[in-house]
Amino acid sequence: MGSRPTRRRRGGGEPLKLTAATIGAVRHPNAAIARLPGEPEPAPTAAPMAEDGHRHVGVEVENPNDTPLHVWASLKHYDFDPNTHVLTLWLTEHTPEPPPGIMMISQHPRTPEQVVVGAHGSAIIDVAIPHIIRKRVSGAEGKGMQFVEQRIGQIDHVEMHVQYADTPIPRPDGADAARHHQLLMEHGDVVQERLSLNAAPTSR
Repeated sequence: MGSRPTRRRRGGGEPLKLTAATIGAVRHPNAAIARLPGEPEPAPTAAPMAEDGHRHVGVEVENPNDTPLHVWASLKHYDFDPNTHVLTLWLTEHTPEPPPGIMMISQHPRTPEQVVVGAHGSAIIDVAIPHIIRKRVSGAEGKGMQFVEQRIGQIDHVEMHVQYADTPIPRPDGADAARHHQLLMEHGDVVQERLSLNAAPTSR
């Protein structure tokens, strides 16, 4: 199944492709190093991977274009459907609206880390997933907001929403929260794909 852009490609060219996904108890051994725009690339480490209390989804992405793509690697939102065993991950500022009756009073956008995928190259993005999901629901008598906890059980598929662009995310440089959110929303495009999960490798 081909990846489906959820918005028109702003800069022309072909959309980012999401081709495979794995799940394991530790970070994928071949995962790319994600970093904030402008940060130097960290030195490689040979330290062994250890369990950290999360499950790790490794998503393989491919760039079919002649120029690099900057792909979001920070998890913005996630959801799990226990009936379909589908885990949905949003690596994008374009997330679902809050449930009915819930109004977000303020926004605190964060500049996400990104992975640079070279021309006609590929990379694996590691996404750490907790075992418990906290869902927002309306409070008693429809007033306010509260959270309910739900354990993330068996996962058969992962629905990915991934934002990417031809250029790095612009630095907010003192912009207020509303302007920062706008910059993130306008950055590049979003691709969506549902992938089956395979067991991740455990060593290099």
